Amino acid sequence: MKNLALKIISCILWVLCTAAIIGYFAYIATVNSFKFIPDGLLFIVFTLISLLTASGVHEFGHFVFGLFSGMRAKLTIRSLLPSLRSSSVEIIPKKEDKTKSRLTVTSLGGIFFNFLFIALGFVALFVPQVPIWISPIAVFHLSLFFDNALPIAYKAGKSDGLVISGLIKNTPESRVMLAVLKVQAHILAGKPIAEVDKTYLFGLPQIAEDDPAFISLCELRAKYSEAVGDTQNAAVYRARFEELKKEYLG
Repeated sequence: MKNLALKIISCILWVLCTAAIIGYFAYIATVNSFKFIPDGLLFIVFTLISLLTASGVHEFGHFVFGLFSGMRAKLTIRSLLPSLRSSSVEIIPKKEDKTKSRLTVTSLGGIFFNFLFIALGFVALFVPQVPIWISPIAVFHLSLFFDNALPIAYKAGKSDGLVISGLIKNTPESRVMLAVLKVQAHILAGKPIAEVDKTYLFGLPQIAEDDPAFISLCELRAKYSEAVGDTQNAAVYRARFEELKKEYLG
């Protein structure tokens, strides 16, 4: 119920802000006798730019903040349309220490970069020196900002706000996620997985099987078991990982 309420709040905030931008632009256009060409056409163009850049800018924010916080980050852009889950960032800490703070900073990057474009749009509305037809660039960045700033769980995954909230509250999901990242950090540094602290892989709290952290944990458990010669458990974890990967990751 709370999750649905937050989704509704996010949608309402986006609609209100978008309506304010369009309404104020229409008012200024009427007062100043704007013409469809070029003013209205430019308004449409910057609305499309907002649509095509919002998702990529959001993920680029994670990428930049990830690098800044000491992560190895890989940015992938598949499409310009945000509805197609167009881009993503894969992160692995370069060092095990401060994993929680590194992940928190990285999670903030997306909404911060969206906020910069939102700020540009509102500056264009109220600062005469900036062309007002730039203002709609904020429209779809507003959508991603609200969707990710609020702690919401989506079918496609968790919002940045939910990730940060989990880290602050030290939820079971965040504890498993941090353990997975620490193991990945050791592997990235060249440490054999058989030498990784076993407590990072076992004795962790139980979380939902569709959580990406749990799926990654199953894979790491399989690799660890293989590395220490536990072929029986390795086969069990490997089968579990392949099952979850097929069902939830496509």
